[in-house]
Amino acid sequence: MKGDPVFPRESTRYQWAASHAGRNILEIGCSSGYGSQFMPDKPYIGLDYDPIIVDVANEQQWTPHCQFHHADINTYPFDQYDTIIAFEVIEHLDNGLEILQKLKQHCRTLLFTVPMNEPPGFWGPHHKLHGLNESHFPGFHFEYIDEEGAISTAPKAIDDKNRLNLLIGRWHA
Repeated sequence: MKGDPVFPRESTRYQWAASHAGRNILEIGCSSGYGSQFMPDKPYIGLDYDPIIVDVANEQQWTPHCQFHHADINTYPFDQYDTIIAFEVIEHLDNGLEILQKLKQHCRTLLFTVPMNEPPGFWGPHHKLHGLNESHFPGFHFEYIDEEGAISTAPKAIDDKNRLNLLIGRWHA
């Protein structure tokens, strides 16, 4: 919610996104809209499949440039955007890899994160795609985010403090 602290991994990825974002932004899977606070001076549209969380996002009044909508991205009529963000949403969709390719047609820059090499069941049954790694995303530039929120050019070792890295991808037309 507005005013609540943001976990380091989440704030890091949105700060990273802000540094790569163009003039207008579409975020797929925006949740409560907390990511919009990292892009306060840019028109921002957030989409989420959950109508209740979209209502919560609208109630937060993040910035005057924000809009939040309930939508199914399989049927949403996409316009053109400078930047599309899909942070930890692709793995929730049976057709997530196809959706990511479709999104390229509607933006100049596409930013995404997914759990890297996530084994089935690691985050629960709501994740449909597992074992995702760089080979699944041709044409993207990659970096990695560990559990503490540090971005690096190589994945951090898996251990008790870092159970899973996020793969962060950037594509530019």
